[in-house]
Order: sequence, then structure tokens, then C-alpha cells
Amino acid sequence: MRSIFEYMDYRKYLADYYAFKKSANRNFSYRVFNAKAGISSPVFFKLVIDGKRNLGTSSIDKFAAALNLNKKETIYFKKLVLFDQSDNPEEKQEHYAVIRSMRNMVSEKALTNAQYEYFSNWYNVVIRELVTLYDFQDDYQLLADAVWPSITPSEAKASVELLLKLNLLKKNDNGMYEQVDTAIAADSDIGLIAIRHFNQSMLLKATKAIYGIDRKERHISGLTIGISKSLYSVLDVEITAFKERIVSLVNRDENSSAVYQLNIQLFPVSAHTDEIKTEGGV
Repeated sequence: MRSIFEYMDYRKYLADYYAFKKSANRNFSYRVFNAKAGISSPVFFKLVIDGKRNLGTSSIDKFAAALNLNKKETIYFKKLVLFDQSDNPEEKQEHYAVIRSMRNMVSEKALTNAQYEYFSNWYNVVIRELVTLYDFQDDYQLLADAVWPSITPSEAKASVELLLKLNLLKKNDNGMYEQVDTAIAADSDIGLIAIRHFNQSMLLKATKAIYGIDRKERHISGLTIGISKSLYSVLDVEITAFKERIVSLVNRDENSSAVYQLNIQLFPVSAHTDEIKTEGGV
């Protein structure tokens, strides 16, 4: 059973907990858990997992006790529940801040001025992932051809040398490249321009992927929706939490075989109604 701190969805945690307990003891059931939690309904646990019921304040405490969570785990569990169930943007952000501070997050390395170059060329980010998946044995033609869209061997070689210089890659005892840090965080001032350039480059790659990559190997979709300013704040937090869940899943993937790019955009394509001025208006 994975640590609760690896979860961003409390219902998923409860579902995994049930599956784990059931595999260890076939007599374990939803009824048994509800009884242990002091809940009269024999199906309440199942309804919560299925998203058909929410947990109230007292139920959260009862569930935490039945789950045998320690003090820190109980606080984290409460925040997961409140984050999931809150409709208030400010409260949601507050809960998420606590969740993030408590999680065993992946290591992040802040970029210095010299490391600005990392995001300057989009393929540096791709190669940093790619060389850890396959031993190219310093065959830069092979490496260049494996990148999509392909780059030149000289660009591939310069990229590897840059990553080594920045201490973002190193060779292990087996001669394979491995990442020194599992995630990169750019300083908001130093890396802002480079990050914007990188994001723009990857958005252009996405447009090429619509026709250049088979639909079975890529997912491109979108929603055009009318929302309020307050809901935007909620969605912003939800997107951030979603990215954290993606990172958690990726970190547990032991059979990675290709590098993918996940882009997420949410931006207005109209003015807000309170900003629209009619003819002759002020």
C-alpha cells in the first residue's frame, strides 16, 4: 500500500486501501470498515469511494481513526477531503498549499543564470529525458533521429554536453546517463523569458502533431466554456493539482519507453460581460 502522501485524490486512496485490505484478508468488507469507523450505514464507505457521498467533519475523524492514520497523516487526509469537496476558491487554494507542503515532492533544482540555456532550446528538455530511457552510446546521429521533430547530430551533442555542464545529467557506473535531479524549477525572474519561449515552441510542436503523429499515439482535445472569474480560480488550482498527480504517476512508471509533451492551456477568448461596453456606453 502506497503512502497517503503520494495521493492527491482521497477517494482513490480509499479505493486502494480497500483493495489492499481485501487482498490481505478476504473477510474484510465495506461493512467491516464502517463498523470500525462507528458508522451505522453498511454502504457508506462504498458510496464515498464512488463519489456518491461526501465526508463531513465528524466522518473525516472517524475515517482517519479507522484507517489507523497517525497525526500527520490525519492532517493530510483532512486536507485532501476538504480540497476535494470545497467550492470556495480561497479555501481550495489554502487546502492545496498545505497539501503541497506536506507531500514528499520530487526534487526541484532552481535555475541559475548559466542554466538559462536549458529552456532556450526545446530539445534540451527532451534529450534530458530520452538519454535515460535508451543507451545511445554517444551515437549523436541516432539520438538526433530519435527526437521528434528530428534535430542535427551537432545539436544533439551540444545538448548532452550542456546538460552535463549544468549537472542535470551524469553517467552512472554502467555508462548510462541518469538525471541528477528529477524535476527542474526555473526562477521566476531568471527563467521567465526562456520558459515562455519553451512553452511557445512546444505549442508549435502540438500543432504539427495534429497531422504528423497518428491519433493512436497522441491526445489533442479542448473545451470552449463559459465561466466566472471565481471559477477560473478554482480551475487554476485544479489544473495545478492535476499536474502534481501526473508527476506522481510518471515517477512510478518503471517502463518508460518514449518522451511525451503534456501541454495545458486555459485562457480567455472573449471579454468578461462586465467589461463589454455597448455603443454610447462609458
